[in-house]
Amino acid sequence: MEYPSINDFYLKLKSIYNKDGNFIDYVLIYISENFSKATKINTNLIMGEKLSDIVIENDNILGLKEFYFNMLPKTKGKHEIYIENLDRWYIINIFNDKEENLVIFYCDISEIRKNLIASNNMSHLIGVSCYRDNLTNLYNRGFLEEELKRLDTKRQLPITVIMGDINGLKLINDAFGHGMGDRVLKNAAEIMKSHFRKEDIVSRIGGDEFMILLPKTSEEIGLSIVNRLKRFCENNPIDIIKMSISFGVATKEKFDEDIKKIVKKAEEKMYFSKLKESKEAKQEMIAFLKNRLETITFETKAHYERLKELSLMLADEVGISEMEKEELRLLCEFHDIGKIGIPKKILQKEGILNNEEWEDIKRHSEIGYNIVKEFRDTLPIDELILVHHERWDGKGYPGLYKDKQIPIVVRIFAIADAYEAMVNDRPYKERISHKQALKEILDKAGSQFDPNLANLFVKLMDKEEQIG
Repeated sequence: MEYPSINDFYLKLKSIYNKDGNFIDYVLIYISENFSKATKINTNLIMGEKLSDIVIENDNILGLKEFYFNMLPKTKGKHEIYIENLDRWYIINIFNDKEENLVIFYCDISEIRKNLIASNNMSHLIGVSCYRDNLTNLYNRGFLEEELKRLDTKRQLPITVIMGDINGLKLINDAFGHGMGDRVLKNAAEIMKSHFRKEDIVSRIGGDEFMILLPKTSEEIGLSIVNRLKRFCENNPIDIIKMSISFGVATKEKFDEDIKKIVKKAEEKMYFSKLKESKEAKQEMIAFLKNRLETITFETKAHYERLKELSLMLADEVGISEMEKEELRLLCEFHDIGKIGIPKKILQKEGILNNEEWEDIKRHSEIGYNIVKEFRDTLPIDELILVHHERWDGKGYPGLYKDKQIPIVVRIFAIADAYEAMVNDRPYKERISHKQALKEILDKAGSQFDPNLANLFVKLMDKEEQIG
């Protein structure tokens, strides 16, 4: 069945379940004929792909990132959305057909929106925008402060204040880009709106901070809502990222209490919770990043272990300190964590990368530095990750150091990593033999590698081969 408007189209998706019968994703199984005409998108790029892959690998294609995290089996809903790359407004209806496939129908309402804006409603729209947060459409700080004054009356008691702060948002921005960070903020806003009453004031008051005013609500009820919110976040991840929000709750029960002190108390409780929960959330995030990296690159646990073995063999011979050995172990394990921010199609490309793709690859050192910087107390290797592709001759990247300016840990790692890369298959090249790899390291001693360490590594590997 096709629809009369050239800009209307629909998609069908089939649910995917794991062996335990739990829903894990959707796969796109049908695209209506109008799709390519309306979107100028080649259907071959997304047909048969998993929904999670589509929204991760494409730049908010069809606005799917705006709401797909709520699309569970038998989902129903209606959304109004502006799709920037199409420059059109759509009503998006989500429902299930007779075969239980999920149908997403896009109905173009651009002309209606244009007429509305051109009408006398323009003044109303301007008025609304002045007290709404542009990203989440929640109330903003200015509106909340006015409501705080209005609601601070005896008949509204008890008034409960909830403060919330998203844990690890900077880490999400560094790893996946600000688009994903914005999506997390929007998701948090949608979750909060769905858990509070219409008369409650839900607002975004800062970058990752939210504040909710609950008139005629006890602290006990406020705490129960917070617990329900935290369980919901735990059970509804975004792309398998578990969103974590730290909360603080305080209640004004007597009229002579200062409402500002109640807000301060809620804020202090939130920061106290954040001290514990933020670290846990970041640890979960770094574990997720490592696991996802294994699925999109050749970075496996076996690869990490071989790198550690080779690096520590050379480190023991050189005689570096125990602290430096620990840094070396961590560098082996987390050196390429920044590749999580590089498009999968580049990481998995077969053949030689073009200049633009190579520049993207080179960004992984800086991305990794920004990610691991958030874990400096437990992963003190952020600066080592930043420079782990420096060369002895100064022609590496980001080009900050050369020869002995490069930390000894990085110089050791560089040789082990190069050997490991050469003797194993990569999407862009075939592996070479053990002897060829050692010859390559000797040939590049004094240019790519520390010449003394390169010669020592080759001698040690020759000795290992003879013993073996």
